[in-house]
Amino acid sequence: MTDHATTARPGAAPALPAPVPDPPGSATAPAPDPHPAPAPPGQTAEQVRDRLVRGAQLAVLLVGVTTQLTSCLPQLLANRDRFGAWWTEVVGFVVLAGVAATIATRLLRSRPMSRPLAFTLCGLCVAAAALASIPIPARLLLVADDWSFGIAGWYILAILLRTRMRTIAAVFAIHALVTVVEVLLKGVPDRYVTVQMGMVAVSVFGLELAVALLAVVLHRTAADAGEAAEREERTRTAEEIAEATHRDHRARYTRLLDTTVPLLTGLAYGALDPSDETVRRRAAVETARMRQLFAETDDVSDPLLHELRAGIDVAERQGVSVQLAVRGEIRPVPQPVRQELVETAAAVLASARTTARATVVRTPAAIRVSVLADAPAEGAAAVDAQRRSRTETTTTTKNGKLWVEAVWRTKSP
Repeated sequence: MTDHATTARPGAAPALPAPVPDPPGSATAPAPDPHPAPAPPGQTAEQVRDRLVRGAQLAVLLVGVTTQLTSCLPQLLANRDRFGAWWTEVVGFVVLAGVAATIATRLLRSRPMSRPLAFTLCGLCVAAAALASIPIPARLLLVADDWSFGIAGWYILAILLRTRMRTIAAVFAIHALVTVVEVLLKGVPDRYVTVQMGMVAVSVFGLELAVALLAVVLHRTAADAGEAAEREERTRTAEEIAEATHRDHRARYTRLLDTTVPLLTGLAYGALDPSDETVRRRAAVETARMRQLFAETDDVSDPLLHELRAGIDVAERQGVSVQLAVRGEIRPVPQPVRQELVETAAAVLASARTTARATVVRTPAAIRVSVLADAPAEGAAAVDAQRRSRTETTTTTKNGKLWVEAVWRTKSP
């Protein structure tokens, strides 16, 4: 917590009395901010990348499922009485189908897949392919009779499409190594068959690695598309905020016609006496309002304090000694809320005769702006007459002193 205070001039106001407790039932929930903050940077880009990559995973999974049902299943049934130990092929088929169901469930529910789960599923794919190919003779591996080799690669690709290319290549290499070990254990066939097996393996892996390379390009395209969408979102949000701010300023300038223009007209035509204390007080209030309006367009780190200092400056120009105390860390305050907090304080400061003390207290639950001044009791009626919907105001008059506190509650008590 920080505490900043300006040096008090001679004759400064005494210490601020203990705040008057809020009357029961006076708390109101804070109004929604009419200028919502834009989404955190990168969020839109991440969403775009996730949608595109998830669509690519679904496409690869659909290729794998279609291949398993239209090509692998008929070959599985055809192998029933050809090689013996058919149950190993059935178990391998069922395991691959279970892997496909797990991938589909994760993708359709938009649930991320952890690295342990992903590598476990990849291991199941490699193991299922090896199990299904056990009864297949060495000379028939990697051809039509060995249906499990290629389908396992498609499911591995669907699982690892979000990872780096080197990871996909490493898992494919393990898959190929398991097949090579199986060929060595069963006996290496003649050279012609071996070359044919190598050509089939290169064709299968070549197609699947080409899809993986397209996924890398898709990642980059998704990143570019996400950044473009993020820039568009920031631009649209900035335009909406600027438009809303412009409308608010026009409305407030229009309201000045009901207060400032009659005052200036009366002074110009002599209908109002500049030496009259009431007239001077009205002029000070209108000056504070205009200074606050001008201060809102300044780019500062603490807009609330900056706008409050504009009202303090007006009071000091009237010969009032003002002491300012600030407690709490800087917090973002919506512009409509700042307007109500500062206008309440500025009205009291403009009515002060000789001394005033302004206090800003910022806590996680509320932001309080209070002013204690030797202002006339009529100032309380002027404060109560102000229109406000986002803040609560308490006024107290005692021994020629006027104390006013405006509160914006960020959390319900």
